[in-house]
Amino acid sequence: MKKLFAILLCSLFLPCSQGGSVDVDMTAATVINQSWLRYRQLAAAEQEQLRLTVTRLGEAGQQKQLTRWTRYVQSGEQVVLKFISPAADAGLGLWLDRADRSAQQIWLRMPSWVKARRVNGQRQQQYFAGTDLTFEDNAELSGEDPTAYQYRILNQSNQGWWIEARPNVGSDSAYAKREIWLDPDYAISRIDYFNRQGLLVKTLQNKMLQKYPQGGWRPNRVEIDNHLEQRQTVIEVRERRFDTSLASQIFSQEFLSD
Repeated sequence: MKKLFAILLCSLFLPCSQGGSVDVDMTAATVINQSWLRYRQLAAAEQEQLRLTVTRLGEAGQQKQLTRWTRYVQSGEQVVLKFISPAADAGLGLWLDRADRSAQQIWLRMPSWVKARRVNGQRQQQYFAGTDLTFEDNAELSGEDPTAYQYRILNQSNQGWWIEARPNVGSDSAYAKREIWLDPDYAISRIDYFNRQGLLVKTLQNKMLQKYPQGGWRPNRVEIDNHLEQRQTVIEVRERRFDTSLASQIFSQEFLSD
């Protein structure tokens, strides 16, 4: 009788797993994995035109224009960024080869370099192109490897999940932990980044979230508030095109030098 009463009581207060409500039986790692599975399912590749605005406290914002290409493969993704403006950044490029996440490669090409150079180890913790995104952050904007982190649910409700992610021992990550908020549709709405001293470094908010009938999601505006640097980076998606025919040569070191 007590067991029956408990079941009835739970049914009054816990949401069911259908219709976009929270499944309370899911583990933290499963929630994160489900989020990125839904993100990746929309197309095999996509192209986006982006506008970045970087604003330091008390100063005028600086705008940058770039193109981002993303291709999703079975075990990961590949991402290429190429800056168009301002003139000082034209030709700046980044290639994130995460087709095999266990052997991730990051390649950078500065406008003054003839060829791209590989970014290794702790260099991945550095900020990229004067923004509030590190090389590490850029690599995880379109997916993360759940096996690289230890996850736990801090809270869950009808509004979604609040999850802590700590990198595995030996990781090159700049962060001791991240706290991730997901809505009932598994879309990530916010991430707080904490350094190894336990300080809140920055907050990323995914805004203007676009939901698709298949369950996929995309932010059309991303705001990163850097609390330590007193700086903000805003990423606006000016145009997005899902295109499975994107040429494979885009995702290469050579493309950065063209």
